[in-house]
Amino acid sequence: MKKTLTGHIGILPCLIFCLMLLFGGGGSEKVISVPREQGREKVTIALWGNDLLQSYAEYLCRRFPEVEFKFVLATNSTDYYRYRLEHEDLPDILTVRRFAMKDAAVLKDGLYDLSNTELADSYYRTYLDSYTYEDGTINWLPACAEVDSIIANRTLFQEQGIPLPTDYDSFVAACRAFEARGIRGFASDFREDYTCMEVLQGFGISSLLSMSGREWRQKYESGSVQQLDRAVWLPVFQEFFQLKEQVGLGAEAIALDYRQVSDMYRQGRLAMFRGIGSDTIDCRGRDGDESVMLPYFASGDKKGWYLTYPAFQVAASGKSMENPERKKLILNIMQAMLSQEGQNNISHGKNMVSYTKDVKLELLPELDNLRPYIEENKMYIRLASTDMFKVSKSVVHGIIKGELKTPQEALEAFNEQMNADPAQEPVVVHIDKGYSHEFTSQHGNQAASAIYNTIRKKLAVDMVFVQSCYVSGDIYAGDYTERQLSYLTHTDAAWPMLARLTGDQVYEMVERTFALKSGYGVISNDSTLYVSSGFEMDIARNGDGSYKLNRLTRNGKELDRNGVYTIILMGDRNWTNQLMITKMGITDFSYDIDKCNVQLYDYLVKEGGKLEEPTDYITIN
Repeated sequence: MKKTLTGHIGILPCLIFCLMLLFGGGGSEKVISVPREQGREKVTIALWGNDLLQSYAEYLCRRFPEVEFKFVLATNSTDYYRYRLEHEDLPDILTVRRFAMKDAAVLKDGLYDLSNTELADSYYRTYLDSYTYEDGTINWLPACAEVDSIIANRTLFQEQGIPLPTDYDSFVAACRAFEARGIRGFASDFREDYTCMEVLQGFGISSLLSMSGREWRQKYESGSVQQLDRAVWLPVFQEFFQLKEQVGLGAEAIALDYRQVSDMYRQGRLAMFRGIGSDTIDCRGRDGDESVMLPYFASGDKKGWYLTYPAFQVAASGKSMENPERKKLILNIMQAMLSQEGQNNISHGKNMVSYTKDVKLELLPELDNLRPYIEENKMYIRLASTDMFKVSKSVVHGIIKGELKTPQEALEAFNEQMNADPAQEPVVVHIDKGYSHEFTSQHGNQAASAIYNTIRKKLAVDMVFVQSCYVSGDIYAGDYTERQLSYLTHTDAAWPMLARLTGDQVYEMVERTFALKSGYGVISNDSTLYVSSGFEMDIARNGDGSYKLNRLTRNGKELDRNGVYTIILMGDRNWTNQLMITKMGITDFSYDIDKCNVQLYDYLVKEGGKLEEPTDYITIN
């Protein structure tokens, strides 16, 4: 049973999930890093989200026992890495999911050129073109990809005697036939920016795939053009206007979110929606219904295409590759991440496709119809710059609401918004003292400790327990804008739980966490150890590289096992659910907690608070 704790207002944030070396602002003061362990090469890998931490940390530690890995959870943005580059503090290996070459162009001089490596040669040229700048440089490579297209309820089609679409005309005919039977033909969660961007590109894909479309994309991604080309994009908007009229996208369409769309589909009130491969399983329709993934159809293309977007893109710091031996090691690690075994770690749902020649990923039976498209490389990597996300939503909403009345008006509105000068971001806070993110056996991770101590004070709880890798990296003294302040905490993956535990239960929680062998929340090495705020941990290393809890103290005294404490746990909900609810049977808890970046902003900016001092929360014997 789930309860909401009383006596706690403004409950905690999706605490700092972001672990990747951190930064301050203008006039920053860099902290001194601890040297690497003698005899082991240190490699820092920034992972964009908790799924990659779960998929890669244990795998890479096992594959490269001679390496001292430091894993950090990065903000899912190339702008985050731009900020790191400004502080000359790029990690050795970078990953990001929300990606466009245009946004990443500012990083170009700080990244290694992969164009002449065996790693780049393993990709199909069709896909590699989307990562090649005008000068031939390749800085980023994609991992396996989610597939994005039209999810159709095959069972509902059969019941209604309506043929599954095979081209654009039959898609429109199916939508109209369902509407005549009181069932919506097609809908999507147009409330989201990514849906607006993907539907616009998906149904206009023929023009984007033309020679002029490919040439425009390379120029745009390289930064030599800043707006949409009329010859390429006017047909894209014409296709969307046609789609709007022929399938009946009314003003109510822009209010739909994913939950509303999926509910309609599960109830048999919707025949088709824009989705990804996993939706064929996760959103089947009514009990017993079978879903199938259809391609995007364009009026000038008889077969159609699928959109894809990689689980992540990976790059290497140029500075890290200056030493030949270190360069070889980093390339080997990247190769392991992108190998068959590496990609199997992130495609376990069997709903992803590979861009490389030597990796074959198993697909769900519901996705078997993708195979001919995979063999013909008819998988278009979506164009997903920051501008594209933001402006697509504005323009698509304008079209659907009837505010933009012609394709020409839509094209002009898109370019006008793309060319608008970005507003200057003001400084919102100054941090007086910086702290290192390096782990030591005597002090733990001081940057993470400072942040979690601050959050504990803000929320007036007794304890906080979270992996240190959810903090981004070093804290620098200096000025911060609101965006830069958000880089201190990872906002995408953590689900904070507020619980009330006895001292005995705190012991059990820590011991069970240390005993995890795999999955979310597992400890793979020192960089993934937990931070404890409000109590201290005395632990020992086991011979197999795992850790054992010796004792817990609070303010230096033995933790009272009969005492009752309020505690925040930050991590993936799979971890908190399994650990706290399933295994420990905790019922006095709440997930009704604001994200950590919000709490940190409110405390430091709105309330004028100061970052708390770190504490020596861990001792390893």
